[in-house]
Amino acid sequence: MATVMEPRRALILYATMTKNTEKVATWFNETFNEYGWETNLIRIMPNTNWAELQDKLYFDDYDLVCLGSPIVGGSVLQPIIKALSFGGGGALEKDVQKKLDENADDAAMAAVKPNGAEWRRTHAPAPGMADYAAPRPYGIVFTTYGGGFYGTVEAEATLATLKQYLVLNHVDVIGRFSCAGKETGPAGYPVGVKPKANFIPGHRNDGPDADVCDAVMYRMGDGTLRPGSYFFHYDCDSKPGKREEAKARAFISDIVEDYFMTYNGQRNPCVSEIVSLS
Repeated sequence: MATVMEPRRALILYATMTKNTEKVATWFNETFNEYGWETNLIRIMPNTNWAELQDKLYFDDYDLVCLGSPIVGGSVLQPIIKALSFGGGGALEKDVQKKLDENADDAAMAAVKPNGAEWRRTHAPAPGMADYAAPRPYGIVFTTYGGGFYGTVEAEATLATLKQYLVLNHVDVIGRFSCAGKETGPAGYPVGVKPKANFIPGHRNDGPDADVCDAVMYRMGDGTLRPGSYFFHYDCDSKPGKREEAKARAFISDIVEDYFMTYNGQRNPCVSEIVSLS
C-alpha cells in the first residue's frame, strides 16, 4: 500500500507598502494550499508584536521559508532589515562603535535593542559557526519593483540581501522571484500617456502636450494598434496583474513539484536554484 505523506509546511514572511508584494505573497500562499501544504502568512510591519507571533516564527518548524520585500530607494524595506539583520537596523553599528570608542560608557548602548523575534529553536555552539545538527529548511526570496528604470537589474541587490538574511539563519535558498509592480513614481502613467519631461521653464512637463515625442504604434496580430512604452516594462500601471500572478503560481508549483514531490518522500538535495526574474 502506498504511503501518504503528511502535509509539508511553509512560512511566508513579507513586508509591503502599496500591496504589490502582498499580492505575490498571497499567490504563493494560495498555491501552497492547493498542494496541501500548511502555511503561515505573516506581514512584517514596524509595530509587529513579535511575542504574540513567536510560536509561528521558528524556521526549524518549516520545510520552506519565504521572505519578501518591496524595493524602496534600491533597498529592502526597513521593517525587514530590523527584523532579520544581525545588526537590527543599526544596533550592530552602534555596538562596534562603542567597542572602538575607549571613552564610551554603558549609556551609549541604551538604544541598542534586539529585534524581538527568535528565528531558530537551536543555535550553533558559537556565533559565526554553522549549525550542522539543526534542521535546515529550504528558502525562497521574492521582491516587487516599479519597473520604470532598467528592469530586473533593479531587483538583484534586494534579492541578494534577502537571501543573505536567510542563509545567516541556516536556511538553504533554492529560489528567487521578482516581478514589476504598480509604479507610484515616474512610470506610473497608463500606456500611451506621455510622462513628465525635464522641467523647463515655460514648457509643459506632462500630459498630451508634454515636450516628449509621441510613442510609435505597433500593429498587433488582430490588426489593432498599441502605443509603445516610455519605460522598460510595458504598462507599469496595471502590474502586478494576471501575467505576474501566473508566473508566481508557476514558480511555486516548480518549487513544490521539483524539490518536494519525490518518489520516496525525501526532498531533493539543494543542488540547483529555480529562478523567475521578470
